[in-house]
Amino acid sequence: MKKQIIHLTTIASLFLISACSKFLDRDPLSQAAENTYWQTAEDASAGLNAVYTTLPNSRDFWRDCESDNSAMTNAYGEGGLGYVGMGSFSATDNYVLEEWKYDFIRTELYFIDKLKGMNIDASIKTQYDAEARFMLAMRYFRMVQHFGDVPLIKEKPVDLDSAALPRSPKQDVLNYALENVETAIAAGLTDKDESGHITNAAAYMLRANIYLYMASYKKFHDGTDNPALWKEAAASADKVTAMGYALESDYSSLFKHESNNNNSEVILAYQYVKDKITHILPLLASPAGTGITGQGWASFCPGRDLVDSYECTDGKSIQESSIYDKNNPWNNRDKRLKQTFMLPGVDVLRPDGTYSPYQPHPSYNMTEKMNSEGGGLTGFMYLKFNEPTFTQPDLSYTNWPIYRYSETLLILAEALNEYDPTNPRIVWAINQVRTRAGLPGVDAYLGNQEIMRTIIRNERRHEFVAEHKRYFDILRWKTAEDVLTTIYGINSNVSDAIGDYTKPKFVAQVRTFNASKHYLWPVPQTAIDKNPNLLPQNPNW
Repeated sequence: MKKQIIHLTTIASLFLISACSKFLDRDPLSQAAENTYWQTAEDASAGLNAVYTTLPNSRDFWRDCESDNSAMTNAYGEGGLGYVGMGSFSATDNYVLEEWKYDFIRTELYFIDKLKGMNIDASIKTQYDAEARFMLAMRYFRMVQHFGDVPLIKEKPVDLDSAALPRSPKQDVLNYALENVETAIAAGLTDKDESGHITNAAAYMLRANIYLYMASYKKFHDGTDNPALWKEAAASADKVTAMGYALESDYSSLFKHESNNNNSEVILAYQYVKDKITHILPLLASPAGTGITGQGWASFCPGRDLVDSYECTDGKSIQESSIYDKNNPWNNRDKRLKQTFMLPGVDVLRPDGTYSPYQPHPSYNMTEKMNSEGGGLTGFMYLKFNEPTFTQPDLSYTNWPIYRYSETLLILAEALNEYDPTNPRIVWAINQVRTRAGLPGVDAYLGNQEIMRTIIRNERRHEFVAEHKRYFDILRWKTAEDVLTTIYGINSNVSDAIGDYTKPKFVAQVRTFNASKHYLWPVPQTAIDKNPNLLPQNPNW
C-alpha cells in the first residue's frame, strides 16, 4: 500500500503552517525576515507545509458545476461559480480571479529560493525542493487549463503587477511545468507508505495529465494529431501501474472519513483533520430534512442527463437495455449510481434516526422538495462526500482525493486508444474500473477506436463525478459546445414513472457555451488594470 497524503495531524504542525503561511505572506525582501527564518530543518519543514496548502482541496467539489454534470442552486454564490456553467461569467467575476493564483506561485517560488541557501541535510533539501517543484508545476498547469497564455515567472518571486510581465505562450509554460516535474522525478521522490510527502506516483500522474492535455488539444482543437504526446501520457501512467496501487473494492468507501486515510487507491490527497482542518461538503450536498441533523443547503445538484447516462448491468444504456425498468430505474444499474447520488424514492436517513424515501417532487410538500429553501433544483442530490450520519456536517474531515489509481488506469486506456487502438492493455485497464462498478468488460470493442473512445469518456465521467475532472475533460476534448446545454431534473408530472425518460422534465438551469470564447477564461480585469501588458485579452472576451 503506497499513498500520498498531507500529514497535518498535530496541533504543533497546524501552528507551524499558520505561522509559516503568515511569514510567506510577508515581503520576501524584508531583511528582518531574511535574518530570522530559514535557519533549521524545522523551518524548512514548516515552510514546505505552507506550500502544501496550495494544492487543490475540497472546493473543487463545487467546481463540478462548471461542467455538464451539475448545477449550482445559487449561481451567484462563491463569487459567481455557477455562472461559469451557464456561460454568463465575465472578467470582473471574483470566481475568475480565484484561479489566477500568482499568490500561490509566489509562495512556491519563494520557498524554493530560500531553501537553496539553507545549511541543512542535502537529502532533505533535495526532497523538499522536489515536492515544491511538483506543486509549482501543478499550479502553472491549472492556470494554463483556464487561461491559456499566462505570465511565466521562474526564479525568485517578483511582484507580478510591478514587474508588468506579459503573458508567455502556453506551451512555454507547460514546458516549464514539465521541467519541474522531471526534476522532481529525478530527485528520487519516496514511495514510502504514509510518508506524508509527494511521491513518484503523484509526479508521474501530473506528467501524464499534462501530456494528455497537450495531446488532446493537438488532436481535437488543432486537428494535428501527435502520437508522441499520447505515448508520453501512456508511459507515465504505465509507470504508476507498477508501483503497487490497486482499486478499492468499495467505490463509496473512498469518500468516507473512516477509510480514506488508509486505502490502496489514493495517490495524492488533501488531508483534512478532525476538529482542526475541515470542510462543509456534507452540508452543501444535502437537501434539508435529511441526515441525522436535518441540515442541508442543497447547493449542488446533479442533472438528469448525468443520472440517465449510467449503464445497466448488461452494459447497455437505459434506452437500449431490455432490463431497464422505468418504475424501478435505479435497479440493475452501474453500482456507482446509487453510491454517488441521493435518488428519488430511495430511503434516506432522517433526523429521528429512521429511514424513509427521498421525495423531492414539489407535489409531496416534503422538506426536501425542489425549488424550496434547501431543496435544490433537479430532484437529485449527492451521496458522494456526503455522510448522513455526521452530527456536524459543517465540520467534515473526509479527505479530498486529487489523484486516484482509477485515473491512472483510464489515462492509460485513453492514451493507448488514441495511438495504438489494438493494444490489449486498453481493456486490461478499463475492465478493472468497470468490474468494480458491476459492469461487463469491453473486450469486444478493442480496435474500434470510436466506440472505445466513447466508453472511456463515459467511464471518466462516472468515476470522477464531483472531483472536478469533467470540466477539464470536455474542454480538452472540444465537446463542451455540445454538452453544456440545459440541465434538467426529474419528471415534472408526478404521475409519470420516475424513470420514464420520454416524459417532460423540470428545467433546472438553462445554459449556453460560446465555442468562440468559452474554451478559455478571460484574464481577470483587476489583473489587467494593474498590468496592461497582460493584454490582449483572450479571444472574444
